[in-house]
Amino acid sequence: MIKGGKLVFYYDYVDPGSYLMDQLIDELMEDKQDLILHPLEICPPTIIPIDPTNPEWVDYNNKVQQLGKQSHLKCTYPISPPWSRKAHELRLYARKNNIERSVHKEIFRAYFQQHLDIGRIDILVAIASNSGLSRSECKATLDVDRYSAEIQKLGLEAQDDGIMNAPVLKTEAGSLEGPTNICELRKFLKRSDITLSSDGSS
Repeated sequence: MIKGGKLVFYYDYVDPGSYLMDQLIDELMEDKQDLILHPLEICPPTIIPIDPTNPEWVDYNNKVQQLGKQSHLKCTYPISPPWSRKAHELRLYARKNNIERSVHKEIFRAYFQQHLDIGRIDILVAIASNSGLSRSECKATLDVDRYSAEIQKLGLEAQDDGIMNAPVLKTEAGSLEGPTNICELRKFLKRSDITLSSDGSS
């Protein structure tokens, strides 16, 4: 049960639509404490990685880029996504250390702006270290898959709620599926009684 004023964000770190929505949420939502991050892998490690030449994937990337332009956001998207399990594990490790939001943003930035392979533990350890976390403790945590079972569990919980793919936003009042532009997101948040920032309320 989602409490009033809370926004659940089902996302994946290698999903361009999730990256777009994360940026738009930042622009519009006043209190990030009301944002609940819920990982949902678009391609779990047991599945063959996404083929970057798949027409559906190409069309989806093009759609997200167009939506980004409508919202005055410009970025290029990597075309061959790695598995994101370890990146999600890092975010949970960061949550335990009370710097979840900053590490969450750094993971997205590393992949979509720096085009780094966030499926690699050494890349993730560097992100953690740059964010002030212990390099050795982080590496040990990721090496032993400490949070892997939790990521799988959260993915199954999303599926049980009928959410099969990212991105999805869910509130007490309803849900918004797939990427959209800033105008449509603003309407959804207003309908859901989510407090908007002064810059995003116009």
